[in-house]
Amino acid sequence: MSEPRPSSQDVQQHFTARAATYQGAGDETLAAMVEFAALAPEMVALDVATGTGAVAFELAPGVGQQGRVVGVDLTMAMLQRAAERRRASAAHAPERRVQLASADTTRLPFRDASFAVVACRFSVHHFTDAVPGLAEMARVLRPGGRLVIGEFCLPEDPDQAARFNHLERLRNPSHVEAFSESRLRALMADVGCPVRAVRHFTRQMTASSWASTANTSPEDEAEIRRLLRASLDDDQTGLAPVRDGDDIRLTRQDIILWGQRAG
Repeated sequence: MSEPRPSSQDVQQHFTARAATYQGAGDETLAAMVEFAALAPEMVALDVATGTGAVAFELAPGVGQQGRVVGVDLTMAMLQRAAERRRASAAHAPERRVQLASADTTRLPFRDASFAVVACRFSVHHFTDAVPGLAEMARVLRPGGRLVIGEFCLPEDPDQAARFNHLERLRNPSHVEAFSESRLRALMADVGCPVRAVRHFTRQMTASSWASTANTSPEDEAEIRRLLRASLDDDQTGLAPVRDGDDIRLTRQDIILWGQRAG
């Protein structure tokens, strides 16, 4: 199923429009990312595509008074939201140790081997090309450092995966491509950060709530519902849709992986 892919400008415009209402809420996947990061005092960590800073602020306590967390994002409106949260925190709070900067994931403005940990949560699917983005994250990691990636996970079946990606592009015009677990593992290994541990999560949601989080247009939401109804009897999407009153309940697989930089 071939269809146009959004550009980096499309992604930026989408998140600029969403910044005022974007939550980036924490959940069990965020806690798993902090656990996998295994930070210690005085470490320096990077949160790529930080958005409103959810991951960066959760990482901050782990680096102690002498450590540092840097959050980067392409969208200034998102960084402004993160900066507002940082300003609102108490003077001694860990959030004050988070530095924020605008950066393109494919051209991170840091020297090689600058960070002990690099994290990226639910954002690889927005990269116009995942390979150079992951390669940049690996480049700025120190040897032995941890690359912690959180994503929702496509089914391994290629037909289901194609339909899942199509539904995501209808729901969210900034969606480029999500990947199966095997593909994510391969991508991380290819950039020199083979996966050492993985954790799986099951997330349930209704079609209505799923669409509302991305400000999906009524027309696209209607098409999503049509495709999901067509998949009720023979799950064509990997989302296991079932009727839930007047709505449709979906089950999505989320995944957290940490890979270790070779060397």
